[in-house]
Amino acid sequence: MSSSASNEHREECVRLAACVVALLVWMGFIFFMSANDGDHSQGMSDGVTSVVLSTVWPGYSGMSSDEQAAVVESLSFPVRKAGHFSEYAVLGLLAFATLRQGQVLRSSQAIRITRKIAPAAVGAVVIAFVYACFDEFHQLFVAGRSGQPFDVGVDTAGALVAVAIAVVVVRMRERCRV
Repeated sequence: MSSSASNEHREECVRLAACVVALLVWMGFIFFMSANDGDHSQGMSDGVTSVVLSTVWPGYSGMSSDEQAAVVESLSFPVRKAGHFSEYAVLGLLAFATLRQGQVLRSSQAIRITRKIAPAAVGAVVIAFVYACFDEFHQLFVAGRSGQPFDVGVDTAGALVAVAIAVVVVRMRERCRV
């Protein structure tokens, strides 16, 4: 193996390790967020909603605290589901990046043909789905929380949408290189 090929291989190994670390850290973040009891989790969601409303809705700050609470409560469900969707969109992207980097590392150094993208895409969504199932199971043991099959669907949808966008971007980049 030439020095150039050896350096390239080493760089690809470092990229794969960075992807794995980022994926594991994000999984830890999701686990940490799910370990918060129901009241704390709801309070965080309501706090974020209130800050966003204060920023995007000029009249929100002028409302009474009861009016603000009613608006925040009316948005609680979609905000919490958007949080699930977003967390798992990031998880899907990190899993996809990890699996794609693994494909690059396994590909022939001499031939450099991009491997099919479908295995990495499907694998990333499967990883997100399995972790969502684990996460909802974990919540069964947290005070004030429950495991919701609907949340598994929202989580998986987040990963699926993000991975689909990533696939389109990767394919566009590959076409531009040709």
